[in-house]
Amino acid sequence: MQLKSRPWRLFLLIVSALYLIPEAIFNAQLVSLIGLGTPEPLAMEHLEIYGRTVSGIGVTLLLADLLPARFFKTPLKGAVSMLVLTAGIWPTVFFGQKLLIERWLIQPSSAEQRQYAAYSAALRDALAINAVAVQGLDYDTAATGSSENLTFLALFGGLAYSDHNLAQNLDAYKHDIIGNFVQKQAYRDFDQHYQDFSELYKELSAHYQQYAQGSNRYNQALAQTPARQAQYWQSLEQEVNQGWSRYQQAQKAHIAKASARAQEYGPKIYRYFEDRADCKKHYDKTERRNRCYTKQDANYKAMINKAGIGNVDANYWLIVEDVSTTENITNTVLTGVLTGGLTTALQALNWATGGDGGFKDKRYKYTDSPDHYQQRFLAHPNFQALFSKETGYPFDIANLAAFRSHPQTQVKLRRAIKAKGLDLPASWTINDKPLFDRTVAAKVKAEADQRWQQEMAARGLSLPINLSWDAFQQHPQIQARIADRMGDLYVKGVRADWNRANFKRHVLDPNIERRTQHYLAMLAESQKEFADGGRFADAGKQALRSVVIPPISMSLSLFLICMTFIKLPFKALQLARPAGDSAAPKAKAPWQRWAGLGAALLPPLLVLALPVLLVQNRYTQAPNSAVNYFLTKVEESSNLAFSYALRWTLHAQPLLHPLGRSLEAHMGIYRAFAPLAHGLAAIDLQPDEWAKVQKPVLKDVALTINTNAAKAQVRIMNISPRFEQGMHLKPGNYDIQVTAPGYRPYRQWHILPAGEQALAITLSPL
Repeated sequence: MQLKSRPWRLFLLIVSALYLIPEAIFNAQLVSLIGLGTPEPLAMEHLEIYGRTVSGIGVTLLLADLLPARFFKTPLKGAVSMLVLTAGIWPTVFFGQKLLIERWLIQPSSAEQRQYAAYSAALRDALAINAVAVQGLDYDTAATGSSENLTFLALFGGLAYSDHNLAQNLDAYKHDIIGNFVQKQAYRDFDQHYQDFSELYKELSAHYQQYAQGSNRYNQALAQTPARQAQYWQSLEQEVNQGWSRYQQAQKAHIAKASARAQEYGPKIYRYFEDRADCKKHYDKTERRNRCYTKQDANYKAMINKAGIGNVDANYWLIVEDVSTTENITNTVLTGVLTGGLTTALQALNWATGGDGGFKDKRYKYTDSPDHYQQRFLAHPNFQALFSKETGYPFDIANLAAFRSHPQTQVKLRRAIKAKGLDLPASWTINDKPLFDRTVAAKVKAEADQRWQQEMAARGLSLPINLSWDAFQQHPQIQARIADRMGDLYVKGVRADWNRANFKRHVLDPNIERRTQHYLAMLAESQKEFADGGRFADAGKQALRSVVIPPISMSLSLFLICMTFIKLPFKALQLARPAGDSAAPKAKAPWQRWAGLGAALLPPLLVLALPVLLVQNRYTQAPNSAVNYFLTKVEESSNLAFSYALRWTLHAQPLLHPLGRSLEAHMGIYRAFAPLAHGLAAIDLQPDEWAKVQKPVLKDVALTINTNAAKAQVRIMNISPRFEQGMHLKPGNYDIQVTAPGYRPYRQWHILPAGEQALAITLSPL
């Protein structure tokens, strides 16, 4: 036989020795976990994934030892060989173990076998907490955590499962067994449960204190409403006063503009009227006078257009005076006297023919006074329009009250206050103080509501404001948080401030009764409920796994550890031999061949024989003990080899268990594996899908999900559409969650092949 090179032999020796550490830890964890009763699903999943991972490594190393030396001629060739071997063997072992167990043990199991497994698991769990005594069984209740006790309890489920008369024998005692088991299990952990409950009270009290502080801040914000109203109103009054001041400044500026125009255009207008008077004075003929008037009018028009107020009629600039009747009569009499009555006669004739008879009610004259022209500029509509265009207001607002109530002021006030965060209706005016107060109050409340909602969202809640401590505890959202924290112990309407007596009366005792009734209901059902599609099919399969797999896993793990221990010295001795052909002669004498065969068989024979012969175990010492009875039943139901494997494990396991427990305590490998276990579980095939996964994919999945709980809500977490019975999906992996009031949530990955798929999911009561 050609040996591998020394570096590769050293490498395989080291990794084989290192492999013993995680394998020993798995062995100890298996004993500790199963020996304390049926574990939680997550703990069982962690243990299973870890064990299959480690065993995949072990098988890879075993086959690496068997590879011929030619695969390790160079470092690169050896590394590639190891990588290829690992890539092929590890997944095969990891998934293959589960596939074999599920396809050959669990899935083909009958309803009767599953019911037997449920009885066996219940008896094992009851025995683990001293809730039942088995005649002839020397079980040391004072040393429950000892390696010997844990080994026995881990195997006891499988031993009890071998007796098919167990169900009939336990039928008369199952109520007492289950009741005592549940009660002792609950009371055993009472102090821990109440300590956890007390921690919950402290956390909930701290949360309520934060909640109360938030409520106080909300109430204080609403209490500040009058102050906020006064603050906003003060800003409005300030805006009005500032606006009035700006308006007055604009008026003064406009008057200054009018004064400047009067200074510039007043003399020109006066000159225009003087020139027209000269036309009348210097030209007697009508034609020449009219030409003179036309010229002056054209000059006036060109000049006045430059003033910026459009084409203004020249008569606009004249001074208009009223002429009284007395003055008209006096003038008529005087002119009549001076003309000898001629003008009087002419005036009478004019009046008789429809004229005014020489009577004038207005007198027109012009002036060169700048004040007159300033007032006329200010009074002109076009000049006032310039002011309105600049300010939005008319020029003639006389006082603050008129400015305050002007529509333009309302527009500016609404715009100014909106810039400060207050949006007033378009119909609001400053005279409507009640509407203003209501708007401010609504804004203050909206701000307080928004802050409250943000605080609640940060805590993942949506609670109303000002709840009392009692109402806070009883709110459905808080009760949901308490339920998540308490898990199976949760009861509806629980109060976090219950003392020990109330905790026992309102929480623990109802849980004891509820769990007792659940176990009794499961054990009392007919076998058909354990068949596929039955109410307890999944529970029966899980019970079967918990009683069948531990003995198999424990025996194989323990045997591999012992064999590896024995092989390590031989591997160490081989390091001294050079690579190449061994020094053994080509031909051997018969006695040498028999001696070599004996040397090869001696280590496993010693491993199988010495623990049973040399290690004492009180559970198998007495010939008529209950354990020996169960081992006999194993021989009857299966074979002698399996019975001896269980007996060998009972003797050998207590020797190795402390080592694995010590390694985990110092190294924490099993604890550190938890995140990786969760990731591997996500891609792992679930038990119920092993038989289905072999079917070809022909079309979509028509999925229906049945459960034992009323008002159950089903969600498929890795897709967007809401679940409906009979919905069509693509074949593949689906993360299915089922929740119902009063039941523990269920969530697992399922592989759904094509065709009609009906899942029966049994929820566990809280």
